[in-house]
Amino acid sequence: MNFIIRPAVATVLVLGSLTASAAEVPSAADLPPTRAVTNRAPLQLTPFAPLPLGSVQPLGWLRTQCELQRDGLTGHAEDLYADFSTNSAWLGGTGENWERGPYYYKGLLPLAYVLNDSGLKKKAQKWFDWVLQSQRPDGFIGPAANNDWWPRMVATYALRDYYEATADARVITVLSNYFRHMSVHLPGRPLKEWGKARAADQMDVALWLYNRNGDTNLLPLVRLLREQAYDWVGIFRSNAFTTFGTDFHPKHNVNVQQALKFPAVWFQVSHDPADRDALRIGLHHLMRDHGLSFGINGGTEFVAGNSTIQGVELCSTVEAMLSLETAVQITGDVELADRLERISFNALPAGLANNIKALQYYTLPNHVNALHGGHGFNQDYANGTLPGPNSGYPCCRCNFHMGWPKLVQNAWAATSDGGLAAIAYAPSVVTASIDEQPVRITAETAYPFEEEVRFTVNLERPARFPLVLRMPGWCAQPTVTVNGESQRDLKTNSFHRLQRTWKNGDVVVVRLPMSVETVSGPSRSISVRRGPLVFGLKIQEEWKVRTADKHEQGFDEFEVIPLTPWNYALEIDTTHPNRSFVLQRAAVQSNPFGPNGTPITLRAQARRVDAWTNAWRQVHAFEPPISPVASANELERVSLIPVGAQHLRISWFPWLGKPLPAPRQLHENFDAGWTERWTVFGGNWLVDEGALNTVPASANGAKAIAMATDFTNFTYEAEVKVTSAGDAGLIFRASKPDIGADAYRGYYVGISAERNQVELGLVNNSWQSLRTAPINIAAEKFHVLRVEANGPRLRVFVDGGLQPVIEHHDSTFSSGMVGVRNYCPDEKRSIAAFRKLTAAAR
Repeated sequence: MNFIIRPAVATVLVLGSLTASAAEVPSAADLPPTRAVTNRAPLQLTPFAPLPLGSVQPLGWLRTQCELQRDGLTGHAEDLYADFSTNSAWLGGTGENWERGPYYYKGLLPLAYVLNDSGLKKKAQKWFDWVLQSQRPDGFIGPAANNDWWPRMVATYALRDYYEATADARVITVLSNYFRHMSVHLPGRPLKEWGKARAADQMDVALWLYNRNGDTNLLPLVRLLREQAYDWVGIFRSNAFTTFGTDFHPKHNVNVQQALKFPAVWFQVSHDPADRDALRIGLHHLMRDHGLSFGINGGTEFVAGNSTIQGVELCSTVEAMLSLETAVQITGDVELADRLERISFNALPAGLANNIKALQYYTLPNHVNALHGGHGFNQDYANGTLPGPNSGYPCCRCNFHMGWPKLVQNAWAATSDGGLAAIAYAPSVVTASIDEQPVRITAETAYPFEEEVRFTVNLERPARFPLVLRMPGWCAQPTVTVNGESQRDLKTNSFHRLQRTWKNGDVVVVRLPMSVETVSGPSRSISVRRGPLVFGLKIQEEWKVRTADKHEQGFDEFEVIPLTPWNYALEIDTTHPNRSFVLQRAAVQSNPFGPNGTPITLRAQARRVDAWTNAWRQVHAFEPPISPVASANELERVSLIPVGAQHLRISWFPWLGKPLPAPRQLHENFDAGWTERWTVFGGNWLVDEGALNTVPASANGAKAIAMATDFTNFTYEAEVKVTSAGDAGLIFRASKPDIGADAYRGYYVGISAERNQVELGLVNNSWQSLRTAPINIAAEKFHVLRVEANGPRLRVFVDGGLQPVIEHHDSTFSSGMVGVRNYCPDEKRSIAAFRKLTAAAR
């Protein structure tokens, strides 16, 4: 934990909303009716405590995002989507009765109060009135037609925010009664499925209520929820996302992102540092094995590996934000706040149209065509990457609404000893009562598009309290001045504490110098970062209406195609990447995420790479060629802009240089760094005890490729294990891999216990069997599979036999990569394992 404060008596701050100019001294009329409350014993004292909804309001570009949401999908949701009509079961009707209504008003409410918008408040009020007025005598809440615990977790979380914003006394009574109901009925009707996966939300609300009413019966309830939930602490620590249990929930990426808060929430009860630290360990596993360029792991919808053409669901983005907002306040871990900013300033705007009248279900790091059609994802939707009001599955159109407003709400926090802390930097203003008087601090900035944040303190009389400021881990030399006086002892990757008596008009300036850095990714590609922003190639886009808004209000669905080339490799000084880019600044527009109004552009030199093209399905690109890559094309100057500023993007780039010779030998034992050498294309994968395993939910085939290999004449051998269904084996002389079992060019030899045979096939984006041979293959046992290739002669050996079981001549493919493949139509039995891979050129 990077920020440590001395134990203190639980402190209360009375907080307010902005009703006057940020430069004016606040008055008591600005204060809201509720308080920020620190943890009550025996809970772990945390460095920060959440501020009540309405304490923080957005300014500048951040306010514009919230207003675009109000004028776009959020403000018009009840007209656009039948799930939110007056027939919703969450309004007493006979319509949708599960998660969608609560998802919506969980985001609608904070948007209403961070904007202090009376129209949105009125929209939200009816939803809360119905929940509060319809509680059954036994304490249960929500629609009678559905008794699932999970949607009530969303509803009670929203009730918490509603209470903080309004002090409606009904909330405490309703929540108390509901939690008593849970305590009585959970033992006989335990959590299942989504509730079992997402119990941290309910644990968090129960602890929130305990801190306000002191009901000690809530603590056993939290322990019971912990016992019935998935063991997220263990999953995070052991990287068991794809193997825990027998169902899909621990590998479902939205569940994973919601569970990011689980270890920290539970740590408040357990006091065990191992619980607190599980989050950091789990994030390391997720980003190493599944990381995307913009700070979050991929999942379509299950965790999906490290391909540049895998994406992340918009639900995952906003749930990760909320989890990190929660966890950083509990742990004081600066790295979590840094990650929060990277996801918020990149993945979130990249998943929304810049007028927020459209969203996209999946956001891809490399996305060069937004066309209707499947990508081969585990959960595929033909319009899943198209911007529109109905992209993909309906969950995201219901759940995304909390993204920006919850960031506003949690950009500031209370400290446990009576001060304020800036957790995430953005233009905003916070109002609180400290030392029995209203205090307002205004953060004037265009961050992350500039390096400076200027804080102005407004209060009627001097008051002594701490102001805590985050020094990001990516910033090597931060500076802080107070009224022009430089502060000492600043440390990167820490929270810096200013303890002083503050006077009206005091000004604190935080300067966070940003340099361009590159981060290694799949196929030795790089992503380009400057501070919290990730940059992608600027591509001229053509938006074509595919499905028009019948009400002609601009809520159309689009296909988006590129009008300029995208297949560039950057010229990079690998030792000093900052020297490879020229920073160009422009005026900060009210919406900096428009492609024509970005305030920061990086100019770089690049060459087009002709061999890098659209992939087989034409809806995304092939993987970047292995770097360094050579190109004879003309050196051009290209522009890179923040990835959230447009819909199409390249954010994993190949880079120019003399290509490295392909290794003449491969010895792969699948250690912890295997994802640096292999790229997976579909399915779910896990390395365990030196073996690469596919796991259930790998239906219809999956493959993994050692992308830097290139063998012509060679011997390739591995131990392969199959189940009683499907087949598994070795890919060789492969090129142009894409998502899908047969989406590549090359050969495959597989063994099948189901058919007791070995089969050699040729693949050119479709399967062609070349030769089969009968052989006894035992399921659940490793068999040695060896290929010898010499020109057109291909020979296959099994289990150390001296004579080939297959010998065939084919000259279609002469060289290429090696990899492994599994195919099984039954996802529950789609399990294979590969170990002791060796390849040697001849």
